[in-house]
Amino acid sequence: MEEARNYILAVLSILIGVLTVYSILRLTRNFSKCHQRARAVRTSLVVLVISAGLGSMHLLGKRTLSGFTAEDSNLFITMALYVLTLAGILYLFLRVRMLLVEREQLKELAYRDTLTGLLNKNGMDHFWDHCKSGEQLAVLYLDLNRFKSINDTLGHHAGDLLLEAVGGSLQQFSRKGKRHIFRVGGDEFVIIAKRCSRKDAEQLALKVLENITRNYKLETHELFVSASVGITMSQGRIDRKRLLQEADSAMYNAKQLGSGRYAVHKQENTLPPVKLVSSSRAQ
Repeated sequence: MEEARNYILAVLSILIGVLTVYSILRLTRNFSKCHQRARAVRTSLVVLVISAGLGSMHLLGKRTLSGFTAEDSNLFITMALYVLTLAGILYLFLRVRMLLVEREQLKELAYRDTLTGLLNKNGMDHFWDHCKSGEQLAVLYLDLNRFKSINDTLGHHAGDLLLEAVGGSLQQFSRKGKRHIFRVGGDEFVIIAKRCSRKDAEQLALKVLENITRNYKLETHELFVSASVGITMSQGRIDRKRLLQEADSAMYNAKQLGSGRYAVHKQENTLPPVKLVSSSRAQ
C-alpha cells in the first residue's frame, strides 16, 4: 500500500515537471517577436509557472521520500530514477523545441523573399493550398512604373534598394490572418485580403498607392517612383490562376491610363473605376 502511494506521488511529481517544462516552452515561443508589454506579461507567467511547478514537485517529493527510512536501499534507487526521468524529459523537450525552431527557420527561408522580407511565390502557393473554398478574397496586383529603366540606367544595385524600400512600405499593410503581401517576381507584388469587399479593396489600393508613389532616396540618387494596381474579387469557387490573371490584366489597364492609378477587373456588367493618386513629381 505504501509502495503504491509512493509510486503515485512520484508519477504526479513527474507529470507536474513535464507540464512545467511544456508551459515554459510555450510561453517563450516567439518571445523575441513580442511587443514589450507582451514580453513583460510572458515573463511574469514564466516566473509563476516555475515557482508553482518547483513548489509542487518539492512537496510531492518530500511526501514520497518520507515513506523511506535512511537505511532503505530503495531510497537511493527511487531518487536516482526520479532525477534521471526529469533530466530525460527536459532533454526531450529541449530537443523537440530545437527541431521546431530549425523547422521554422527553414520555413522562413523557403517562404520569404530575402530582399524585401515579404512572402515569395512559395509562400503564395502555401496560402492558396490552405485557403478555404468559397472564401471572399480581394486580389491586388501591384507593379512599379519605370522600374526597368531605373535598373538599366542606375544599375541593379539601385533597383534592389528601391525594391527593399517598397517592400518595407508594403509591410505596414500586412495583417496576420487577414491580409497577406507577396513579391512574385521583379517589381511585381500581390496583396490578398480575406473577407474584403470591393469598396474596402479600392480603399486599400488608394492607401497603398499614396504610400508607394513618392520620392525615394537611393544612396546618391533621388527618384520619383509611382505604381499601378489591378484589383479583382473572388466569386464562388476560388481559382488562383484566374484571380491572378484578372488582377494582372486590370493592373495593365491602370498602367495605360497613367501613373498612380488603380483599376478594377470588369466583372459582369460592372464598369472598372480608376482613381488618380494626387502626388507632385520631383523636380
